[in-house]
Amino acid sequence: MNKLKPLVLAGFLALFSMSCKKIIEKKVQDMVMDAITHGEWIVEQYFEDSNNLSSQFLDYRFKFNEDGTLIGTTSSGSTDGTWAPNLSDYTITSDFPTAADPLKKLNGLWKIKDSGWDYVKAEMSTPDGTRLLTLRKK
Repeated sequence: MNKLKPLVLAGFLALFSMSCKKIIEKKVQDMVMDAITHGEWIVEQYFEDSNNLSSQFLDYRFKFNEDGTLIGTTSSGSTDGTWAPNLSDYTITSDFPTAADPLKKLNGLWKIKDSGWDYVKAEMSTPDGTRLLTLRKK
C-alpha cells in the first residue's frame, strides 16, 4: 500500500496540473474574446500588395459579436457578416456574403501577425497576392 501512495500522488499532481493548464487557457481565451467583442473597430490600414486601399474603409465601423455575427456600419447603412476565430492557430475567418467592395475584400482567412488589446495586424495570402490589414479599436 505504501508503494502505491507515490504513484497515486504523482497521478493526482499530473491531473491537477493538466486541469490548471486548461483553466488558464480557457481564461486567456475568454479575455481575448472579451477584447474583440467589446467596442467597435476600424480599418486603420488595408494593403493589397503595395497598393494602399485604406481610404476605401474610412467610413466603416465594425462590431464583432460573441455569437459569431459581424456588422459593418457606415453612415448609409450596415452590412451583416460572420466571423470565426481560431485562437490556437491565430486566425480569424470573416465573411460578408452579400457585400460589394470594399467589404468583400475582408472575406477570407486572416492570419494574425501581431495584436494587442486595441489593435490587430493580419495577413491573407490570395492567388492575386498578399493582403495586409490593421484593425484598431475605437
